[in-house]
Amino acid sequence: MRNHEFTMLVTAVLAVVFLSMGCGPGQIDEEEPLVRVSVEVVVPVSISSIAYASARVEGLEEALIYALAPGKVEEVLVSEGDSVTAGQQLVRLNTDQQASAGTSSAVAGISAAQANVDNASSNYIRMQSLYEAGGASEQQLEGSRAAVEAAQAQLSQARAGYTQARTNRDNSWITAPFDGEIGRIWARAGNSSANTPLISISNNSVIVARILLPEENLLDLKPGLPAYITISSLDNESFSGVVTSASLTVDQISGLVPVEVRFDETAGRLRPGMAGRVAVLTETFENSIAVQESALRRTHSGYQIVVIENGTAVIRDVQVGISSEGMVQITDGLSFGDSMVVGGQTMLQDGAGVEVVSQ
Repeated sequence: MRNHEFTMLVTAVLAVVFLSMGCGPGQIDEEEPLVRVSVEVVVPVSISSIAYASARVEGLEEALIYALAPGKVEEVLVSEGDSVTAGQQLVRLNTDQQASAGTSSAVAGISAAQANVDNASSNYIRMQSLYEAGGASEQQLEGSRAAVEAAQAQLSQARAGYTQARTNRDNSWITAPFDGEIGRIWARAGNSSANTPLISISNNSVIVARILLPEENLLDLKPGLPAYITISSLDNESFSGVVTSASLTVDQISGLVPVEVRFDETAGRLRPGMAGRVAVLTETFENSIAVQESALRRTHSGYQIVVIENGTAVIRDVQVGISSEGMVQITDGLSFGDSMVVGGQTMLQDGAGVEVVSQ
């Protein structure tokens, strides 16, 4: 009797153990829960290698204007921000009256020298007639010829003086060297014009940025490459441009490559002196596969991407190319049309069941 009771007790204990293990009669195994993920369909995109540099932009033409002759500023005819045309008078110096007087004196000198030439020539003709008639010596004839030559030399000198006087008179006016806009004006009435700039002027129809890029980009840089500049003071507004020149050598002082970028269509919003960040697209791949860097899974041997096939996760090894602004080019292991996991992929196991949700 005691054996029978012991046997029934052992049987009951074993039944409880089996039930707790989920192995009791009629028990159904629970399925693994589906992992919620978000996906993107792989489509062709464009991705570029980009070289960056900070820059302060300039007008296509810029100049600091100095006086060609020292003097005192008499009058400033323009204001900062004025639009001017080539040859327009900007500043008048006090050399104007002096230059006018010098020009008048030079004209008088030419008239006097011309009169001397006329008199000397008439005397020479008369002396020739006397010499032929025996009324003048050969020495007198040579003397009259020398007088003509001396008078002609004085006339040439007087004409040169007139040219110099005209130049001095022109130098009394500071004029615009090209069409543009007046920047800063240092000239003030009564101030000396010696050794200091009077006015700055720039042609703002085209804006350029002169930048220095790393040596590693040397072989990729060439005219015609697309570029853009982002201006922080304009709420990070960007303006497209193009590389107009790129040095074939590395600057020995800076160790960088000089490059010029031109911006044509700026609607007047990009102004000389503005600072920004210039991006040059050194190499562009069209119809390429590029994914967000966060979608990649890094391994000891490289990178992986998770895709969805028939409702399950499939882990693929991929080869990467260039990276740009948070995107990475995939050169092998991923195809157009694949459903790539972009959210929830970190802990996925190969073959795991998934539930696709909206991002």
